[in-house]
Amino acid sequence: MLDNDQQLVEQARQDPAAFGALYDRYVDRIFVYTARLMQDDAAAQDVTAVTFEKALRHIRQQGWQGNHFAAWLYRIARNEAISRLRRQKWLSPQQWFGSTELRATETAVQTRQTNQTIHHALARLRPKDRDIIVLRYLEELSSEDVAEILACSPDNVYVRLHRALARLRAELERDPAALPREVNPHVS
Repeated sequence: MLDNDQQLVEQARQDPAAFGALYDRYVDRIFVYTARLMQDDAAAQDVTAVTFEKALRHIRQQGWQGNHFAAWLYRIARNEAISRLRRQKWLSPQQWFGSTELRATETAVQTRQTNQTIHHALARLRPKDRDIIVLRYLEELSSEDVAEILACSPDNVYVRLHRALARLRAELERDPAALPREVNPHVS
């Protein structure tokens, strides 16, 4: 897909209408990512729109020089989301894992409780820790792409991710009773 992205970028630099193929390829992924960061669908739609507007404007000005177009988009989206969150000065813990209808099975309830517990633990982390965990595990980006988004080396991603996961683990251990028995067998 990387070669195809490079071809599409070159086409978009010559003809802005060709940017539509890149938009179609990445709009859903960028929206889901920004929705997780913003924790508000309307704000995520705004950030997604601004992300693609900025990408289109900068792609024509030789703004994209990296190897991974997707990582460049994620970086724009991340920067825009952080900027808006700073301006709004809010980050309330809402649903990170999407709202789906609760199935009436015990497994579904336990999964939901586990997701909520993880969500609340993530919400208590520093934004930098939360961001690297979301990019790597929820967005399922490669370490190289995360490194490009965060403007650091892949080795630094591993170190930061290790530390962020340790902090997440500590948050989860602060309230072990909140986890279901399958996740925390020490709860009786």
